[in-house]
Amino acid sequence: MSDFNTMGRGARRLRRMASLSGLVVAAGLGANPAAAIQTDFGVDYRATTFYVDSNAFDNDTAGFVDSDQGFAQYLRVEADFKHEETGVQVITRVELSGDRWTGDERQYSPTAQRAFNTTNTGDTVRLDLGFVQIPIGKTLIRVGRQEANFNNCFLVCDDRRDRIFAARGIGPVNAFVLYDRRQDNASFANIDNGDQFLGGFVTPLGKSGWNLGALYLYYNDNYDGQLSDYAFLPGSPVQQSTDAPGGVTAGAPYVLDGGQAVSAYMTGALGAVDIEFGTNIFYEGDVDNDTTPGREDFLNDVGWAEYLRIGTEFDRYALRAQYIGTQDGGYLSTGFDTYTSTINSNPESTANPTSVYSVGRAFGVKNFNQNFFVANGTVDLTDKLALGASVGALNISIPDSAGGQSDTSMVYDAELSYQYNSVFRTWFTAGWVESNDAIFPQGNSLIGSISGTNLDDNHVFATSLNIGVEF
Repeated sequence: MSDFNTMGRGARRLRRMASLSGLVVAAGLGANPAAAIQTDFGVDYRATTFYVDSNAFDNDTAGFVDSDQGFAQYLRVEADFKHEETGVQVITRVELSGDRWTGDERQYSPTAQRAFNTTNTGDTVRLDLGFVQIPIGKTLIRVGRQEANFNNCFLVCDDRRDRIFAARGIGPVNAFVLYDRRQDNASFANIDNGDQFLGGFVTPLGKSGWNLGALYLYYNDNYDGQLSDYAFLPGSPVQQSTDAPGGVTAGAPYVLDGGQAVSAYMTGALGAVDIEFGTNIFYEGDVDNDTTPGREDFLNDVGWAEYLRIGTEFDRYALRAQYIGTQDGGYLSTGFDTYTSTINSNPESTANPTSVYSVGRAFGVKNFNQNFFVANGTVDLTDKLALGASVGALNISIPDSAGGQSDTSMVYDAELSYQYNSVFRTWFTAGWVESNDAIFPQGNSLIGSISGTNLDDNHVFATSLNIGVEF
């Protein structure tokens, strides 16, 4: 599926179609009783049990150990509505649950503790996607809460954005422009607004079988200066200016204000070898970070990130290899697939509980460089059962200003998956990261933050067992 289509949402579900025109007429609703409304429904469910272990996670706190084991699930239900006469659609997806299992009581409080159930409350229901899609001639408009992906998940992966999106086909080229409101924490505090403007295209390159995608991104210059000019108010989403008369409060500045970026990729094949490569280049950010030693700035100068993938398939086998690199604190998404379960491979709205470190999260630290080489092989043991294994070498070089560590370690991974039928799949993963002086584990939203210590004398082991249902 092209990035042009996935900029709004993924569309991997089998659809169940139904016409509501009879119901509309019977109820006497609508100005035009002959107009039909098409509905599409979809379900996406996943459950996981996971285990992570490292001596580096032991913080010497009474009652805490160096390993964690847990369960989690999400259930997302989609309901889409299309007005057949005009083609206008409303796309909705609701996350009915999406939390780590914490026991009978989820600690979500009913209104004033007056409800049928106040002792065993479940997860909160929240909006996952919700936008309107309007075709105007050859132009497609989308407004609302949308899914964001680009550059094979290298720039952004499974994110959610409050977005205004317009796309139009111009010959073979699919061109698009969009606006995202990335942050707006306080009213009448425009300094905290994260305004992102973007334009780009995806296109096949003639009949060569190659495809090209590229975009340019600009963050509005709502703030220019040192981050320390705005000191956090504990427990509050707003910040207080340390130099404003009377301590006037204002929203926290968006750290990428004034910055620009270019992201581009190509995909194709040379003979039997599939090839993908791409890059992210961030530059000219206006927010200086003088609050964290060694951080210096947020991509004020040029930060690079790039990848190259090659792969081939024959009989029941698939072989792949890739290189991922960053220079001067270059940026890439946590969700980029590294062929491992412990490094990145952690989509932004669908957390991977065994991902403990992500390449590309230094946000512009000069001379902070990372290189990750990974080889992967997969064999279909049967039509439904597949076994995969990966081995990689991760090199990280941190400048003296941020600690000065530099090291290389091996990364090992394995996955066994069983596709029972078209909608139900189960899979098991196991990953091992060798000790590395320059790896400071970051964790994920299911196990929480594990920052603050490095893997200088410790390895990490992480495993998960998962089931997924999607239709």
